[in-house]
Amino acid sequence: MQIKQAVEQLKALRAYAISKNVRATLSLHREDSHLVRLANSGVSLNTSEALTRVSVTAYADKKTAGVQVMCDLADKETLLEAVDKASEMLQYASPLNYSPTFPVIDESSEDRAGYDEGLAHISNEDILAYINTAAEGLENEDIKLSGNFSVGSTLSINLSTATEHTVVWQATDAQITLVLSSLQDKWEINAEQSAARLSDLDPKAMRKRLSFLRDKYLTCEAQQLPLGPCRVVFGAAATAEYLSLLCYLGVDGGMMKRDNSINLKEDIGKQRLSEKVSLIEDPACLDTFAIPADNHGRRRKKKAWYDKGVFTGFIWTQDAADEHGETATGHDVAHLSYSLLPGDQKVNELEELSALAKEGDLLYVPYLHYTGVVNATEGLITGTSRFGALMFKQDGSIVVPYNVRFTEKLGDLFGEKLRWLSSETTVYNTSSTYDARNPEALAVPKLMCCDDVKVEISNKSY
Repeated sequence: MQIKQAVEQLKALRAYAISKNVRATLSLHREDSHLVRLANSGVSLNTSEALTRVSVTAYADKKTAGVQVMCDLADKETLLEAVDKASEMLQYASPLNYSPTFPVIDESSEDRAGYDEGLAHISNEDILAYINTAAEGLENEDIKLSGNFSVGSTLSINLSTATEHTVVWQATDAQITLVLSSLQDKWEINAEQSAARLSDLDPKAMRKRLSFLRDKYLTCEAQQLPLGPCRVVFGAAATAEYLSLLCYLGVDGGMMKRDNSINLKEDIGKQRLSEKVSLIEDPACLDTFAIPADNHGRRRKKKAWYDKGVFTGFIWTQDAADEHGETATGHDVAHLSYSLLPGDQKVNELEELSALAKEGDLLYVPYLHYTGVVNATEGLITGTSRFGALMFKQDGSIVVPYNVRFTEKLGDLFGEKLRWLSSETTVYNTSSTYDARNPEALAVPKLMCCDDVKVEISNKSY
């Protein structure tokens, strides 16, 4: 889609809204998506779609009403009807207990630094070559390959009837998950990769991980772990899962006002987590698909929300700020770009954990499944290890543990129980493929070690 043409058509829609005396915001979301799905060592789905969504939100005193349509921009009748419907719905909208701020964009911005032409137009042949390289020699009659290769681009344009200025953002992303599963023994092992550019794709790294885990699952004894505390090394996916919940329950001002936060206003400036924890929200980090200007046109700035464990404040969207009498922090965006800074432990790969295990047994947990918030104000989270876990024993041996469940507080895992963070970081993709394309990722240390993590449930088999 030509950005200039899309902007012109949205401005024409803006002019129509003004002619109808409708105060409104107008936004366009365009995705070009390609998904290859694998099952039983074959391609089960290969699909592409190009979707354009246009949203119109009408404003009045203490009222808003929104309409979204999915159509081609050449369908002017549908677009004009969206403005009319939003205006009509406004009179029936229930009043809010506050006056929402109407966006006034002071200057136009266009950010395409995260867009890569090569990734946006990767071919089927190149996708299959990637998959074949990643899985080369790892499949047999018992072990089958499955997974997903999702790739595409996202374009968003925002403007309002207050000014002619527009906020344009475009980026590419890929999320790859490859799974090897044993039909006989009923285990699975995963490898995942996130990409913002074509050059980020590294099938050999995927194969290295799958090969290492496959060897251990085929040759090492499987065991049920005893209940009780143990030292756990979390992989990037598990760390990202905990970190996303920390961001949600720890720094969101709206959640705090709804009594669903682990922090209170009086906690600002206090040591709340380990000194090893510095949580950054960086609108310039392209690997996390950063958005440098929010929907109000405000240029966003890098900030540490936990600075060496010290809590520095809350994030306020404009709506939450309006409702609770706070100042918006420039976070009216489709997704945020968090990074957990690395530590000083020079252990970054699975092969290096064996040597470290001489100090004591290490339970490696790469992923958390079935996570849930048990108690929001306590930050109490439950989750299950599922597959891919390994136990590195002090005697040098390695065993494959059956699934275990933890229920731990975020403040403990990132606080007194945090032993070390690895010295290198990686990007873990948290994007969902079931709605409008919205690439999300967290930058986290490759490994995170915590002491005294309690195994409360331990399965007897796969």
